[in-house]
This record gives sequence, C-alpha cells and structure tokens, in this order.
Amino acid sequence: MKIKSYTIGENLLLTEETGGAPDPAGIYDGRLRWVDILDPDPEELREFLRPILKDDSIIDDYVLRERNLPVAHSEFELYFEFPVITDTEEFVIEYISFLCMPTLLITVHKNEVGMMSRLASNLCDNLHLKRATISSLIYYILAELVEKNYALYMALREDITTLSTKVIAEKLTIDINAILHVKKNVDRVNIMVEDQLYCINILSVYEGPAFNIGKLGKNFKNLEEEIRNGFRFLSRYERRLEDLHQHYDLMLQDRTNNRLKILTIVAAIFLPLNLVAGIYGMNFDNMPILHWDFAYHTILFFMAAVALVMIYFFYRAGWFK
Repeated sequence: MKIKSYTIGENLLLTEETGGAPDPAGIYDGRLRWVDILDPDPEELREFLRPILKDDSIIDDYVLRERNLPVAHSEFELYFEFPVITDTEEFVIEYISFLCMPTLLITVHKNEVGMMSRLASNLCDNLHLKRATISSLIYYILAELVEKNYALYMALREDITTLSTKVIAEKLTIDINAILHVKKNVDRVNIMVEDQLYCINILSVYEGPAFNIGKLGKNFKNLEEEIRNGFRFLSRYERRLEDLHQHYDLMLQDRTNNRLKILTIVAAIFLPLNLVAGIYGMNFDNMPILHWDFAYHTILFFMAAVALVMIYFFYRAGWFK
C-alpha cells in the first residue's frame, strides 16, 4: 500500500512528511495530521491501524469490509464512507473511507482519486484551511469531492441531449439499450448523491470527541444544499429520459401500426381475388363461362379491375399516407 502523510501548520497550510509512512506508535505527537492510504493490503492496513485506534474492532467490522453502513462510530473514532464517481464513462461508484479522531484523519481508498491529490497539493502550496482543525480539513476534502458531481451532471446532460437528437432526427435508428444505459447511469449517480447527503447530515449533527464541527456548521450546511441541488438536476434528467423513452415507444408503436396497415391492405385486396380463384377452382363441370374460349382472360381482367378499384379506394381513404 502507498501512504502519504501531511501535517497542518500554524499558517493553515499542509506540509507533506517525508521519509515514508509515519510511525503508528508516534503518530499522536500533538500535531494535526492527515494520513492518506492508497490501495491497502488488508493485513498491512490492519497492522498499521491497530496501534493507532483505541477501539480496534472498527477495523474488521467496518474498514476492511467491502461495504458497510455509510457512518459508524465508537467512543473515540468516527468512521464514514463517502461515495464518488471518478469515471464519467462507466459511472462506477467508489467509496473513500474516512477515520476521524481529534488530531488525526485517515483516508483509505482502493484507486487513485485525482481530485484528492490535487487538493493535497493545493493545500500544501497556497490554499489555506479556514481553521487549523481536522473538521476544517474534512470540509475541504468533501467539498472537493462534491464539486466533482457537476462534471457527472454535465456528462449525463450531454448524453441525454445526444439521445434526444438521435431519437427525433433519426427516428428509430437508435438502440433502446442506449436509453436504458443512460438511465442506469442516472440511477448510480442518484445512489451516490443519497449516500453523500447522508454522510453530510450525520457530520452536521454529530457530537463527540472524534469530530467537532465547531464554527463550520454553515459551511457544511452549504455543502448539504449543494448536494440537494444535485437531486434537482437528476430529477429533471429522469423526467427527460422518461419522456424520451415514451417518445421512442410511440414511434415504435407507430412503425408497428404502419406495418399492420400495409398487411391489412394487402389482405383486403387479395380477399375477393382469393374468393374468385376459390370458386373457379372447384371441380364442377357446369359453371358459367367455364368452357368459354375467353373465360381465363376475362377472369384475370376482372380480378385486376377489382384489385385496382380497391387500391384506389384505400388511396382515397388515406391509408397510404
């Protein structure tokens, strides 16, 4: 696993610690610290966290499990999993684990999260925290992750607009699976936003030694409102997709009706022709004009005339439009 450690200085900037992973035994040295762990091996992560956590049951019950309750806490630690979607093509939800203690924040994630790396770099260079507290650091990280949501909303809007153009302009050349695929992506983003909102709500009301929101209540409230705005985007996208699906179904039904109309016209034209052919196909000797020299040509002419009259009738009735 790859570990990066940062300390919060008096100037409200982060400083990356060199020399590899910090010593778990001496990690509580009075400084505020953020430890970011990437792609951890379960055994290595357990060995690293055990001397740090006062309640190490949280390691096996929550940290090392694939998916848990979004938020859990003990007397000394607060644990929550914050969902993100970093890939606007596949829309796969990933969860970042946060372990909060009064002077320490540990984040654990399986894959590289570019926005967190950029934020750490900015916090080291020129982006000052609001306060020298763990809660202020958590706010900056969550705000950066939530801001990424807008890239997802814009990607979904572009996909829906493209589908709308194809369905309306190109009629039925679009595959229905394309609409269902975008619907699935909207559902995934909805799940992500719901879990994000749940985490923010818990942090806003949590009272305990592991996390103290302090004077950042308004900031977390603004973050909550930003997430709720995402629900409004997604609700509009769901309505547009539903309308798009209904429009597609109507066009599909119209195409089916046109085919049935053609089959009905053909069947109606051949019905009297089949009747005539059936009558004169009977094995009787005494039938009108049966032995007449021009009987065959007369019947063919009669059948063609009937067909033309019926075609003209359907044309006048608007069945070919």
